[in-house]
Amino acid sequence: MTLFPDWQGDLVLPPPSERKIRVGGNLIFQRPFRGARCRAQIAPSQYKGHDLIKTNLAAPFDQILLRRKGARRLKSTLPVLNAGHLSGLGDLTESTALFWDSPGALEDYAATPEQVLALWRNKFTFRAENEVEQEPGLRMPQIGALHAIAAHFAVGEQFEPATVVLPTGTGKTETMLATQVYRQLHRTLVLVPSDALRTQIFEKFVTLGVLPDAGVVPGQLPGPHVAKITTGLQSIEECRALIERANVIVALPDSLNSFPPDARAYLLDQCSDIFVDEAHHVTASTWAAVRDRFLDKRILQFTATPFRRDGKRVDGKIIFNYKLGDAQKAGYYRPINLRTVEEYGDDAARDRAIAEKAVAVLRRDRDELGLDHLLMARTRNRDRADIVWALYQELAPELHPVIVYSGPGRRQINAAALDKVLDGSADGARIVVCVDMLGEGFDLPNLKIAALHDTHKSLAVTLQFIGRFTRKGATGTIGEATVVANIADPEAETKLAALYAEGADWDVLIKRLSEERIHEELQLQDVVMSLKERGDLHAQLSLWNLRPALSTQIFRTRCTSWSPLAYEAVLPGGAESWYALDEENNLLVAVVHRTSTVDWGNYQNLENAVYDLLLARWDQAAGALFIYASDYQGLRTERMARAITSDETELLSGPAVFRILNNVEMPLVKSMGSSRIGAISFTSYFGPNVTEGLASIEKAESQLNNIACLGYEDGERVLWGGTQRKGKIWQQKSGTISTWMEWCNRTWTKVSSDVELDSNITRDFLRPQKLTAPHGAYPIAVQWGEQAQMRFSDRQFMLFDSTEVPVFLIDLGIGAVGDDGAIDIDIATEGSRSTYRLRIAADLPGGYSHDWVSGPRLKFKRAHAAEAVPLEEYLLTDPFIVRYADGTHSYNCYHIPTPLEPATYPKESLEAWDWAGIPLNRESMNRAGDRDTIQYRAFQHIENQFDLIFNDDGHGEAADLVALKDTGDGIRLCLIHCKNAHGGRISADIRNFYTLCGQAQKSMAVKHGGLPRLYVDLKRRHETWSKQGASRFLKGDMKLLSYFKEKARRAKVDFEVVLVQPGASAETVTPEILRLLATTELFLTKTTQARFRVVVSSV
Repeated sequence: MTLFPDWQGDLVLPPPSERKIRVGGNLIFQRPFRGARCRAQIAPSQYKGHDLIKTNLAAPFDQILLRRKGARRLKSTLPVLNAGHLSGLGDLTESTALFWDSPGALEDYAATPEQVLALWRNKFTFRAENEVEQEPGLRMPQIGALHAIAAHFAVGEQFEPATVVLPTGTGKTETMLATQVYRQLHRTLVLVPSDALRTQIFEKFVTLGVLPDAGVVPGQLPGPHVAKITTGLQSIEECRALIERANVIVALPDSLNSFPPDARAYLLDQCSDIFVDEAHHVTASTWAAVRDRFLDKRILQFTATPFRRDGKRVDGKIIFNYKLGDAQKAGYYRPINLRTVEEYGDDAARDRAIAEKAVAVLRRDRDELGLDHLLMARTRNRDRADIVWALYQELAPELHPVIVYSGPGRRQINAAALDKVLDGSADGARIVVCVDMLGEGFDLPNLKIAALHDTHKSLAVTLQFIGRFTRKGATGTIGEATVVANIADPEAETKLAALYAEGADWDVLIKRLSEERIHEELQLQDVVMSLKERGDLHAQLSLWNLRPALSTQIFRTRCTSWSPLAYEAVLPGGAESWYALDEENNLLVAVVHRTSTVDWGNYQNLENAVYDLLLARWDQAAGALFIYASDYQGLRTERMARAITSDETELLSGPAVFRILNNVEMPLVKSMGSSRIGAISFTSYFGPNVTEGLASIEKAESQLNNIACLGYEDGERVLWGGTQRKGKIWQQKSGTISTWMEWCNRTWTKVSSDVELDSNITRDFLRPQKLTAPHGAYPIAVQWGEQAQMRFSDRQFMLFDSTEVPVFLIDLGIGAVGDDGAIDIDIATEGSRSTYRLRIAADLPGGYSHDWVSGPRLKFKRAHAAEAVPLEEYLLTDPFIVRYADGTHSYNCYHIPTPLEPATYPKESLEAWDWAGIPLNRESMNRAGDRDTIQYRAFQHIENQFDLIFNDDGHGEAADLVALKDTGDGIRLCLIHCKNAHGGRISADIRNFYTLCGQAQKSMAVKHGGLPRLYVDLKRRHETWSKQGASRFLKGDMKLLSYFKEKARRAKVDFEVVLVQPGASAETVTPEILRLLATTELFLTKTTQARFRVVVSSV
C-alpha cells in the first residue's frame, strides 16, 4: 500500500472465467475464484493508461492493473481489470462493475488438481457458529463430525468403512466439502443415489457451498476441479484423461457400471477416497460393487439414518452419530405435528380425505398464521401422481399445484415446475405433487406440510422424507411442520410404529394431533404424554411402542400414598434402570438392565445382558397394586410391592385367582398343574391327560395350582392363565401401556367379585374322554385340526396323486355313517374326491384308524417341508375335528362333551319365505348365475339389506353367501348357508338340517379368524373364478371388500348366521329338528354371540 494513494476504499473483484472441459461427454468444471470484496488502494503504475490496484488479498489477487478508458490492452503477468466507461477514479465506488480484461497470472492459477491441493494447504480454520453474536461458522455437529473423521483415519493404514450420521438439515453436505478441503484429499469419488442429487452435489463442490461465507476457508480459495459423470467412458485412455483433470468425481453407481469393466476398474483404482452420500442405499448391488473396490482405501459414508432399506444398519463403523434429539435441542429441528384422517374407502376417497386435510392445514398456516409454507404431496408412481395432482387442482386451484416426476421428456417440465415452487410471488406454486420425493437432498425449508398419499417403502426413506420438513428456516415466516397420513392405511400405521422403534427422539419431534383418533389411541396418547412429565425413560426409547404382555400380579394395599421410585432399592445388585412416572394415574414404567453369569460354563468374563420391562400401577380407590414384569422372579416383584406401598401389602393368591374364569363359556383346559395334598409333589397335565388331573382334584387327592384354559367370552375366543401360589394372571396377548391398564381393570373386576367362588371350580370344564366306541350322536360336520386352521393359507397343500391343491380350496364333509358308527369323511376339490373312514374301537391300535376308502390316496404337505406325508400320518398330530348334532365334538378317539342343555328352538322364530318356481333340489347358482336356485332366491331376499354380497359357494367355502354391511360405527357380517331339500320336497326329514347345522357350527372359525383372514380366503376364491371369466361378487367389488377388511381393524363386527332350508316348514319341523336348531343356536351364542336365523318354506 502506498502512503498517499489516488483512491482507496472497498472493491468487489469479479470471478474470472470458469474452466470447462468435456471428456467422453462428461463435464469437468472449476471455479478458480468466486469473487471477493476487499480493501484496495489505487496508484499510478509503470504501464501507460493503467493504474495499480493493491489489495489485502493473497497473490495473485494482491496486485492488479486497472485499464483506464481509451487505453490500449497490454500483456502482463499481472491480471488486468476494466471498469468499462468509467471516466476517472473519482467515479469509482464499491458498486462499480469491474470486468477481467486480461487474466495474466490467473490463467495458470489453480489450473491443475495438484495446484488446487497446494493452495488448500493450511487454509482451513475450525470456526464455530455463534447465533447469539451472529458470528458465522460451522455448526457443532459438523465440527464434531470433522474431528471424528480425522481421528478415524489418523491411525494405521487399513481403515474400516466409516459412517457419519447427521440428520437431514444439520449440514451433511457441507461436512463433506469441509472434509475434502481440510484433509486435502487427492482424488475423491462421490456416489449419489439420484440425478437431482448428482447435480446438487456437483454444484456444491464447485462453489464449496457455504464454507467461504462461514469463514472457515478464505473467500479467494480456489474450488476443486469437479467431474460429473453422466455417460459412460469407453476406454482406459478416456478415464485417464478425466482422472488427470479432477479432484472430485460425482457419479451414480449405474453410470459407473455402464463403463467397460477395465475402464471402470482403472477409474476406481485411481481414486484415493470415496464418499457415499445417502448411505442407506448401499444394500443395492450396484452400490456395493463400486464401494467394495475401495475396501483397502478410505471409505466415508454419510447418511441421515443408520438404517438401510431392509431395516438393517448401514455397514461399517459409525464414527459419529448426531441423534435427532441432539438436533432438536440445538434448534435444528422443530416439532412435527402428525394430523391423521381415518378413511377406509377406495384410493379416491382416501386421497380426497388426505388432500382436504392437507389443504386446510396449508391455508391455516398461510392465511391465519402468516407463515410462508408449501405443501408436498407424495405418491408411489406417475399414474398416482397425475390423479392426486388433478385432485389438488380441483380443491385449491388458486395455490397453483404443480407436478414433478422423472421420465422421458420431463426434464424441462420439472425444471419449470420447481421454478414455480421457488417463486414467492402470487403466481408461484404453493403445492407440489411428486413421486417419492423431490429427490433426496432437495433443500427448501418452506416445505413444511407433507401429505402422505402413499407411504414410503422403507423406514430409512420415511425418515428422510419427514426429516426434511423440519429444517429451520427464516424466523417468523416458517413454523412447525405437519404430516398428514391416513391411519386407516395399515402401511402408514406400520411405518409410524417402525419410526418410533428406531429411536426415542422421534417422540419429541412428532406431536400427534388427530381430531378423528379412536378412543384407544387417545387413551394411549394421554398416558404417554403424562409419563414424559417425570423420569428419563422417554429419552432412551419410545413409550408408544412398548408392548407388555397382558400379565400381572395383584396386591391388596392399605396405604394412603405410595413411593414408586423405591422400586430401585429392591433391584438386584449392579442393575441399572430408567423410569417414567405418571403421577396423575399412579403409573410407573421402568426398563431395567442387569447382568448374570452364563449357565453353560464357569467363565468370569462372560455375562448375559438382560433388559427387563417393569410396570406398576396403583389403584388407590380399589386398594389394589398391579405389577407386570418380564421376569417376575428376577425383579423380585413381591418385595418390590411392599417397598413401593407398605409392609401390610399382600399378594392376591389362592383360589380367588381362578375367578378369572368367571363368564368364560365352554372352558377347555390346555394345560394345568396340581400338587398332591399331604405330600411334596407337583404334576403337570397337557392335552387329553388333563382329564386325569381334573379327576384327581375333584376327588380331593390334589390341589389345583396353575391352569391355562381356552374358552369363549363375550363372543371372542380367549385363553386365560393363572397360578394361585404366585398370584400371576395372564392372557396370551400383548398390548400398549393403556391396553394393559384397561386389562388390569377388567381383571380386577373379575377377581374382586363378590360372587361366591364355587369350591368345585373345575366342574364345568370341558374334558377329553377316550372313546372305545363311536359317539352316539349323529356327526354333522368335519373340519381341519387346530394346526391346519391356524395356518390356513396357500402354503398348505393336499396331494391328490401328483396334483397339489391348496387347503383353502378343499372341502371336508360327512359322507355315509355306517351302522357300526364309522364315519366316512369326504375330502373334495374341483375335479377330484377321496373318502377316508374314521373307525373307533378298543381293539384298534391307539383306539382309532383313518382308512382309505376311495379316490386318490392323499398326502399332506407344508411349504418348505422336505416331503409330503400320508394323510393318515398327518392326522396323528393334527386330527380332524368332528362335530355332532348334540353340540359336542371329537378328535381321533377323544370326545369332548359339551354341557349345552338347550331347550327347543321356538317355531315362531322360523322365517318363512316363498319358494314358488324354485325346484327344491337345485341349490347352487354356480358360475353361470342360475336364477332358478335356492341360493339365488336367498340373494334376492337379502340384496337390499347389505352393501356387499359374495357368492362363496364351493369347496372350502365360508358360506354359500357372505354379506357385509357398514353400520357406521361397526360392521355386520352375515353368513348364509343354503341346502337343497332331501328328496326335493318339503318333509320332516332331520337330514335336511344335519349339514346346515354343521356348517353353522363351523362358522365359529370364520368369526374368530377375523375379517382380514376372511378377506384373504374370499379374494383367493374370487381370483380362481376370475381366471375363467366369472365373478363371485353379486353386489359390491374387491375394493369394497378391502374397505371392510381395513375398517375391521378398528370397528366392532356383529356376527350373524342364517340357515336356509326350503325343504322344511313350520308345520313339518319335528321336536328333534327344533332341539338340533336350539343346540346350534346355543353353541353359536356361547362361542360367537352370533344372531341366529332359520329360514324355511311358507308352504
